Amino acid sequence: MEFVEAEELWTMEHVNKDAYVCYGCSTQVHPASFDKEKNKRRPYFSMRDKLHQPGCDVDGAEKIVARAKKERVTTSDGFPLPFPSKLILIDERPVVGGGAAGGEGTAGREPSKGGAGGPSKRLHHGHTVKTIRPACRAFVNFPNDRYALPLEIPGLPGKTYAGVFKYVGSKKQEPLPMQRRLFYSAIRWKAKAEKSANFFEITLNAGEWDQASREFKSLCKVRVDWSGWSAARRSSLESEFEVTRDEAIGQAKKDSKVKGWCFFVGTQDAGDPTVFHVDDRRLICCLSAEMVWPD
Repeated sequence: MEFVEAEELWTMEHVNKDAYVCYGCSTQVHPASFDKEKNKRRPYFSMRDKLHQPGCDVDGAEKIVARAKKERVTTSDGFPLPFPSKLILIDERPVVGGGAAGGEGTAGREPSKGGAGGPSKRLHHGHTVKTIRPACRAFVNFPNDRYALPLEIPGLPGKTYAGVFKYVGSKKQEPLPMQRRLFYSAIRWKAKAEKSANFFEITLNAGEWDQASREFKSLCKVRVDWSGWSAARRSSLESEFEVTRDEAIGQAKKDSKVKGWCFFVGTQDAGDPTVFHVDDRRLICCLSAEMVWPD
C-alpha cells in the first residue's frame, strides 16, 4: 500500500475516486475538493456514510489531537498514534503504516482492486515519509511532545521535533551557523506571492521589527526555484499557498490565533539573510493552524 497525502491530489492528471482506503483500517475513502479550478479549499478524503472499523487509529485521532494541544500524550507505552520520524526523499516508495494524524487528510492507495484488508495493528512508533508535510502537521498537532518525539531529516541538525524545526520570527535576520534548516514562519497574508518563469516567492510575516513604529523594517521571503518543475507541480504549490492564504484571511475575524504557516527546508541567501532559498517541491508546504508554544 502506498501512503498518499490529500494535497498530492492537486498534482494528479487523473484522480481515481475508487482507489483509496483509510490508512488505519482499509475502509474505502473518497477524494474530495481536488479540482483546483472549481474548489476553494484544500483536498481531503471523505468517509461519506461509512464508519471506520473497530480498533482503527484514525477513529479516535481527532480526540487525541485535541488533548495534545493541552498536554503531553506520550506515555510509557509509546505514542498513541503513528507519527513521521524520518524523511526519505524517494518519489516512488511503498509505505506501510500510518501518516499524519488527522483522519481525512491522508489515505492509502490500493495496489490493486480489492486489495483492502482487515483492521491494521495499532502503531506506537515512527515511520518514514517522503515530504515534510506530515511532519509539519505532527509538529502543529503535538506541541507538548516536540521535545520527546524523534525526527530525522538527513543533512539537518536535531534529533527531535523541537531540535529540527527552526522558527523565523520578528527580529533582524543574521547568517546562521547552520544555514540549511527546516524553517517555519507565519505567512504575510496581505502580500500576494510573486512569480516568474524561474521562481515563486512568498513573503513571511517575519523580519526586523521596529518597536517604535510598530512596523517591520524588513520582511523575510522564501524564494522557490521552480525553473525545473512541471506545470502540475508549480500549480500545486501555488494552489496550496493560495488556499492557506484564503484560510488565514477567513479566520482573521473569527480567531486571530489561527494563521497561515509556511514550512520549508531551505538555505539563507549568501548576501541577504532575509531571503531563504528552496528548490525541492517535497521540502515546502503551507498549512493554516493555531500554533501552540508550550511554556
